[in-house]
Amino acid sequence: MMRSLLSITLGSLFLLGLLVSCQTEEEAQEPDLSCVSVRVLGLSCNGMLLQLDENVNFGNTIMYRDTLRTHVVGTYSELPTGAEPGRKITFALRNPTAQEAASRPCLAIYQRFDVPQMVVESPRCSK
Repeated sequence: MMRSLLSITLGSLFLLGLLVSCQTEEEAQEPDLSCVSVRVLGLSCNGMLLQLDENVNFGNTIMYRDTLRTHVVGTYSELPTGAEPGRKITFALRNPTAQEAASRPCLAIYQRFDVPQMVVESPRCSK
C-alpha cells in the first residue's frame, strides 16, 4: 500500500514537472520585437496600423485600402513626429496592459481590424 502510494505521488510530480516546463510552439517561437522596422499604414479603429517587415513573423494579414497586408499590428501609442502613412520607422513593440489595450471610441469613417494591439516604445537595438 505504501509503495503504490509513493509510486503514484512520484508519478504525479513527474507529470506535473513536464506540464509546467512545456511551452507551446507559439510561445517558443515568439519573435524579438525589441527592434523592428515598420511601415506606417494609417488610422483605423485599432489606432494606427503598422506593417512589420516580412522577416518578422508576427501580426495578422488584413485587406487595407484594397491591398493585402501581412504582419500588421495596431497601436494607440503616440508615434514620433514625422511618422506619417507610408514612412518606415524602427520601434520596439511590447504587449499592452489591459488599460492600454482597451477599445476606444471610433469614428464611423474608420474600420476595425483583427490585429494584435501593441505598444510602441523606443527601439532597443543591439546593432
